[in-house]
Amino acid sequence: MINLRSEEKKRVKDAIRAIYTIPFVDDIEDFIWEAIFAYTKNVPLVDPLKNTRKKLLFDVTDDVNQIGWSIKASQHAISLPFSFEVVIQRADIFKKAHALGFDRLTVDSPEQELGAALLKHWYEGKVNKDAKTQNVIDKRICVLLKSIDRTKYVYYEDKLHIYENATLRWNWTDETKTGLQARRKKDNVLVFRWYPNQKQFFECFTLPEDSYSFDIEPVRLVADDVVQILLEALEGKL
Repeated sequence: MINLRSEEKKRVKDAIRAIYTIPFVDDIEDFIWEAIFAYTKNVPLVDPLKNTRKKLLFDVTDDVNQIGWSIKASQHAISLPFSFEVVIQRADIFKKAHALGFDRLTVDSPEQELGAALLKHWYEGKVNKDAKTQNVIDKRICVLLKSIDRTKYVYYEDKLHIYENATLRWNWTDETKTGLQARRKKDNVLVFRWYPNQKQFFECFTLPEDSYSFDIEPVRLVADDVVQILLEALEGKL
């Protein structure tokens, strides 16, 4: 796990508090969270009003230090330590079996072979490919967990782990073969799930008890006041 510096902790908390004062914003997610994260790290962000955003893995990049972050936000009832999972890719390995180097893949293929295909689809087809395109060497993931009432937050940042298939044990969750999961052999920790029907590939994470968490009491300003404040600030720059 990668910890925020003290000034970054203040910036992320202040930014979330500030955004919630705007009554036109309903939640911290998607581009809003990416923008807050870029502000937290003090790195540039691609503005969708001025640039076409490409569907690449790393939502925010530090081009100077060649760091890339895949940014996500997720809502949960939070209690640390905490385990959660997020969708990382749509992986149709049956359709792409030949392109992945396999003659044929079905639900009846050996589990370890399906796992090898999934890892190749994810790492070679997305992670490494996009890292090269975006000139990223230090690959990371960052997730903001939010409580249901939006008062409690947990910040999670870590290196994007590259797993070797030999270190994982793949098994169907039951005889229906509707879900395939991978656990690390060394400690039996769940790290991946894949559902062949929806083709969704999930990565699983566990946040330790000492993860950075903070509380915020969202306060809304009056819409008329917000518009006036922003227009005055805008006019002052014109």
